[in-house]
Amino acid sequence: MRGVTLRRYPDESFPKNIDFFDLKEFPIPTNLKENDLLIKVCYVSIDPVMRVWFSGAKTYIDTVHQGQVIPAFGCGVVAESKSKRFNKGDLVLGALDCADYCVRSANAIFKLPAVQSKNDPNLPLFLSVYGVTGITALKGLHQIPKENLPTKESKKTLVVSSAAGSTGSFALQIGKYWGYRTVGIVSSRDKKDFVLSLGADACVCYNDTLDSNGIVDTDKLTKLMKQAAPEGIDAMYDNSGEEVLDAVLPAMNKGAFIVLCGATATYYTWKNRGGLKNLSHFITKQIKAEGILYFGQKNAIMESFKEMNELVTGNHIQHKEEFINGLENVTLGLQKVFLGKNLGRVIVKLDNEIPLPKF
Repeated sequence: MRGVTLRRYPDESFPKNIDFFDLKEFPIPTNLKENDLLIKVCYVSIDPVMRVWFSGAKTYIDTVHQGQVIPAFGCGVVAESKSKRFNKGDLVLGALDCADYCVRSANAIFKLPAVQSKNDPNLPLFLSVYGVTGITALKGLHQIPKENLPTKESKKTLVVSSAAGSTGSFALQIGKYWGYRTVGIVSSRDKKDFVLSLGADACVCYNDTLDSNGIVDTDKLTKLMKQAAPEGIDAMYDNSGEEVLDAVLPAMNKGAFIVLCGATATYYTWKNRGGLKNLSHFITKQIKAEGILYFGQKNAIMESFKEMNELVTGNHIQHKEEFINGLENVTLGLQKVFLGKNLGRVIVKLDNEIPLPKF
């Protein structure tokens, strides 16, 4: 079997320089312990948080060490089971590896509903609209208090940062379906066009405000936000943090609510960061914020699948996936995401027996 390993922790030349990984041969694991699963990996997704994993930081998964096969959210087929809850052939989801096979404890793995075969084209959608990103968007929006939700009598504005990404694009579309006036924040003009095609009422490109160090000019972005949301902002689904979040605060209404989902602004460039200069707006405007994390919450994912499926089949949500073929091309997927060249979810197909899905 093959696996993509972390040769060394990436430096500031990443992602233009992608030479921090190796494709190596390994024996297929055979000595499974009680409750272990040997999983044939079918698909893995490329997530912004992987940049944090590659730094050696401990997050909600164990620290990734140099020389280790790199982890990724993935789905696959149980090839061998030492668990009473899983059988050979079960389709599963979890934090797997960028490898042909991996071993995981059954306690850390989800058994997938509604798909019966690895050839089912809906299987990779459990790394997208039906998976952690889609469910995080849905569950995160459900955290918004009633007083910040739109009604027929009271129109509300929702801002979504990193709105062209997988989670952001779903959050924006769900917000639009709920009746919000929606405003996206993205990095580039092509992403702006994509977000507007999803139904956003307005979209702001923060690259238009970059200073000489490539950092967002908060004051300039605030001006653009006030133009895009002239009635003020009542709720924000934030995937960016730092300067993007900071720029939104002066444009928020009293009692606004922020869902804190990600901090992509610090995933790639962590030097010369200024923090939140507009923090006082939390006090003067009585803004509330709540961090969310649904990875590992099996009940939350399974409970939300039905609601998400209804949104998709009712054509209330568009989902966009970019498929890359082959384990050897995982690094191309990494580069695509970390250079901001993706629209929607980037998924790498590892199993050569599966035809490349088309949507």
